[in-house]
Amino acid sequence: MLNDIGHKIKCIRKENNLNQVQFAKSIGISQGNLSEIELGNSNPSAETLISIRYTI
Repeated sequence: MLNDIGHKIKCIRKENNLNQVQFAKSIGISQGNLSEIELGNSNPSAETLISIRYTI
């Protein structure tokens, strides 16, 4: 399930033509944290998911 969330976040980022650094900055997390989420190694917080929702 984590991998599905990470994949969806990566797709959202790519659809908006943003690299990891740009997207991470826009949602208030580090690029490293975003990378871990996209790889399915880390679970995004509720705050991160809300930030994504309102950033895009």
